[in-house]
Amino acid sequence: MLSPLREDSPGRIGPYAIRARLGAGGMGEVFLGDRGDGSGPAAVKTVRRDVARDPGFRSRFRREIAVARSVGGPRLAPLLDGDADAEVPWLATEYVAGPTLSAAVRGAGAMGEAEVRMLGAGLAGALAAVHAAGIVHRDVKPGNVMLAADGPRLIDFGIARDTGATPLTTTSRMVGSPAFMSPEHVAGSGRVVPASDIFCLASVLCFAAVGRDPFGDGPVAAVLYRVKYVEADLDEVPEGLRAVLEDCLTADPAARPTAAELAERLTPGAAAEWPAPVGGQIAEYGRELARVVALDGPLLPGYTPTEAATGSRAAPHQLPTRGTDFAPGLHMVPTQGPGTDGPARSRRRRNLAAALVALVLLGAATGGLLALRGGDEGGDADPGNPATVLAGIDAQGGREGSGTVPYGRDVRPAGWHTWQARTTGQPFGCAAGRDVLVCRTTAGSYEALSPSDGKKLWGYSARLDADETGARISPTGQVFMPSGSTRPAVYGDQVLLATGGRLVSLDSRTGKPRWESRAGSSHGFESAPLVADGRVFAAVGPGPEGARIAAFDLATGKEKWRKPLVGENLAKADAYDFWPLATRDGVLYLLGQGGLRALRTEDGTELGRAKDGQTSRCHDALVRAPHVYCAAYTYSDDGEHMAVQRLGIPSLESAGEIPLPDELTDEATLAAVDDHVAVLVRGALPWEEDDIDPEIVLARRDDGKRLARYPLDRRSFSGRVNAASAPMIVADTLVWADSTSLYSVALHDGSAPGPLRTTALKGAPGPEPRKDYDTLQWGLVMSEEVLPPEVLPVGGAVYVIQHGGRVFSVPLPRPSAS
Repeated sequence: MLSPLREDSPGRIGPYAIRARLGAGGMGEVFLGDRGDGSGPAAVKTVRRDVARDPGFRSRFRREIAVARSVGGPRLAPLLDGDADAEVPWLATEYVAGPTLSAAVRGAGAMGEAEVRMLGAGLAGALAAVHAAGIVHRDVKPGNVMLAADGPRLIDFGIARDTGATPLTTTSRMVGSPAFMSPEHVAGSGRVVPASDIFCLASVLCFAAVGRDPFGDGPVAAVLYRVKYVEADLDEVPEGLRAVLEDCLTADPAARPTAAELAERLTPGAAAEWPAPVGGQIAEYGRELARVVALDGPLLPGYTPTEAATGSRAAPHQLPTRGTDFAPGLHMVPTQGPGTDGPARSRRRRNLAAALVALVLLGAATGGLLALRGGDEGGDADPGNPATVLAGIDAQGGREGSGTVPYGRDVRPAGWHTWQARTTGQPFGCAAGRDVLVCRTTAGSYEALSPSDGKKLWGYSARLDADETGARISPTGQVFMPSGSTRPAVYGDQVLLATGGRLVSLDSRTGKPRWESRAGSSHGFESAPLVADGRVFAAVGPGPEGARIAAFDLATGKEKWRKPLVGENLAKADAYDFWPLATRDGVLYLLGQGGLRALRTEDGTELGRAKDGQTSRCHDALVRAPHVYCAAYTYSDDGEHMAVQRLGIPSLESAGEIPLPDELTDEATLAAVDDHVAVLVRGALPWEEDDIDPEIVLARRDDGKRLARYPLDRRSFSGRVNAASAPMIVADTLVWADSTSLYSVALHDGSAPGPLRTTALKGAPGPEPRKDYDTLQWGLVMSEEVLPPEVLPVGGAVYVIQHGGRVFSVPLPRPSAS
């Protein structure tokens, strides 16, 4: 989408007045430009000054301009102008008001056969024009396909070359995008021919038809092997398309159809227009372009296109400072997480990987939302009485963040039945309510399913394109979440999320935006908005440094108040996730500089702060009256020690601790607390091998007496990984899942628990081998790891979201179940 210019953005590039920012990549930035002669908007691509100093790069850029000038056709974005010899080289092409194919599929899901035929016929026609000019595109991929209202456009001739030209790089250099290469790409760039583009186009059409790459994912070497030997997975491609795509995906280039032949074979049965969800995305791009054009000037920092067009500017204290870009662009928003000397383990783990990622993987903490219609707003109804679900839950349980769901097994979404479904992307943080089950993906987008039957409802993304690597922690400790996307939160008929620097309210049934307001990006993988007392609470600012908390009206998105949490010059060791943790009885709990704080939800007045030396080490908050519970960690030569602290409500004054023996707290996180029990999880992170026997520990809340221990599969990378979800308490039942089954135990109000019951999940993925990938280059890549499932019990309906996107909905087992 269109973003405001930054303070250092150029006002003019060549003959083009710069109106807005489209995004940035490894080589430079792309802007929306206007020549002022009625020729229409242009996408103006610039090059970073340090890159432009390389004479070899200028030669390649000059060639890109020459190639683009030599090709024309209705399905190509034509070159309008360019100058490789300018101080900052640039080129301008026609601006296409629409998403990339990758963004469209990510937001709306796979296309039907007729729409894929429409897409393929148009792109094959574009390649026919390219090849007729003696050019090979060489990088046909979903990110280089734009979807306009009247059909697709093929863009980016950055690595295209005249078939008779001499390579400017060595012939052994590999060019293109691994998942969408041809066998000739793998053999060496000098072997790429026009038929190579046909192979790549067939891969793109498989992606459009199924929603994932035909050669799978995993380490680059493994993908390239499958490409080289044409091991494509076409099982889910519609039968009517399979034969023509198989003819394109053959190892012999001479056996593939030409672009013109392919267009002719795809045209019969092609749709006349895009599916409605994609059409809606394209229409939104058009509306945003119209708003910017109507400005007759640049989109300045601090404005969205809507604000600028309507004249409703943000208040001065909401405007970004120099060097800050709150608005969505093409690529991910990096967020700085804690370094190796970061926070204590708790559910916000003690170091760079643990502090941010174990939260999602071991069931920790932010933004749990749940209440029942019937009591006062934000209050808890009687769990024994069936009620209508007002708000949703996430991996932390309810709005108190205690890992518990405060209503009974008789509460289920209307029309619910047992079902199975599958998401397009890799789920990475989900929430469920009465109308929707919605998951963020590792790509930073969102997918929504019906909680009643599992049918897809909608998809949502703030970006034109996705970072191909997705959510990860870099080798230097930097936490990256594409688009800065937070976990979603569900409340009534709304889904609340922050992405692209905006806090957004979506209709839970349709995914249509109701309102949006300037907010912050995720500080870690567990960041999420929190709803209580008619307000939405969210962090403000691009990262932990200088973080503030703000309250927004749930109905309108209007900001009600904001409070600073930390200073601008924040030490890396003090950089935590400052998004809200929990709420109860008009009090909001969250981290600030120095530890846990309690604020009044009405106006942000501070009501309490953890000051004691031990309680100040708390970095989570599980609220269960009359106390807030948290795990505090200390370190010595003997190792790490954890104590479960009790804090007063709302003062956060120390009230002692649960007397748990060290054998139960060693390498443990506090996962759940109810009126009678505390639940801990012992074990390593999913990308670490266990050096202890992992387990779930059940202890009495008041005196710490051990009630039960439930062993989990030990993680060893020499074998398959069977990761377990965070445990959760619902209807006096402890539930969790692994890659095969749902497990449940009746708790009996803190007395001896009932027997462990196993409910097999037919079709679950089962234990999987850990992928071997280059962690030295990429760090910890979430899409490459075997992520644990998430368990979301909405009363008597339990949703289990498995690694890889399989979703199961089963009834909560009853105590008498065998």
